[in-house]
Amino acid sequence: SMDAALGDSEEIWTELEMTPENDARVQQLALQMGRAPAGRGLSTWLSPGEAQRLGQTAQRLGLQPQALEPMQPWLAGLTLTMLPMVQAGYDPNAGVDRAIDAFGDAHGKRMRAFETPEQQLGFFAELSPDVQRQMLLEAIDEAEKGPAALDELSAAWERGEIGTLERLLNEDMRTEYPEVYAAHISRRNAAWIAMLTHELQGSGVDFVAVGAAHLVGDEGLVAQLRARGIRVERVGAR
Repeated sequence: SMDAALGDSEEIWTELEMTPENDARVQQLALQMGRAPAGRGLSTWLSPGEAQRLGQTAQRLGLQPQALEPMQPWLAGLTLTMLPMVQAGYDPNAGVDRAIDAFGDAHGKRMRAFETPEQQLGFFAELSPDVQRQMLLEAIDEAEKGPAALDELSAAWERGEIGTLERLLNEDMRTEYPEVYAAHISRRNAAWIAMLTHELQGSGVDFVAVGAAHLVGDEGLVAQLRARGIRVERVGAR
């Protein structure tokens, strides 16, 4: 079980260190790094038709389009990605990584993180203008699908349906917005696999918790570990 695996672990890895200080730092950095420069509001990145889609999506989510105007496209894209999850009843603060972090704190485990808030947000803030625009359009596409897509994703995870997870999480992004996929998934997976490979050369037991999009597919952490001759087993599938 997950509890047993956590109990056996000496170190626990998550994408970010889950602390109130880090949470506050992420919010502060997002507002700093994601603020649109003067005269370059969000609508200037979009065609009239795209701006109309954005406005309709925002209003459906209970957000005034003007609230997004001072944002760079990458931050507006992240906002549009998070809002539907919250409104569909998925609590961002109830994620598995938070529960795992709480376990680690309660049991004196050594907590490790793959990224700092600066690094994580930097992946987005450093995107080229064209890729930022793609990221925003991809977020609009996803938000237009509505909460049914989130429910399908959650059900696929519970049933251990790897093919469905790969399709829902990565396929559209990789085919329609390949540079967004490279920045958000591929580059980060490559950095994390280097850290994990180094860690595997040592001794002891580590527990690693990352988002499902980083686990599935040919470039996922599981496939990359297997390609290095490391045995990976799936447990707990129903």
